[in-house]
Amino acid sequence: MQIKTAHPRLYFDDNSQLAERSFSLVQGTLDDLRALGKTPESALGSRFTFVQEELGPSGQRDALLFNGTIAHSSALGYFALADAGGVHRLSEIPSHEA
Repeated sequence: MQIKTAHPRLYFDDNSQLAERSFSLVQGTLDDLRALGKTPESALGSRFTFVQEELGPSGQRDALLFNGTIAHSSALGYFALADAGGVHRLSEIPSHEA
């Protein structure tokens, strides 16, 4: 699925939610960071568009996505932090551009 994103694209897993707007960095996220030549430490504070492609409620291809950063806390370690708007379905974005 071709999705135009405002920032470099990283995978996220919606099932890895830690807290409101916070998601674990799963293996797919780490693989995408590595492909960009980054580690969670070197990506700290950097902006990304996090994407999870899936089937939508109607059975059509869709995606969950959010813009955000890699963050760190002593309690959670490194994690993806969604912007205030949170997670959206691509099909709900009028221009289909993240």
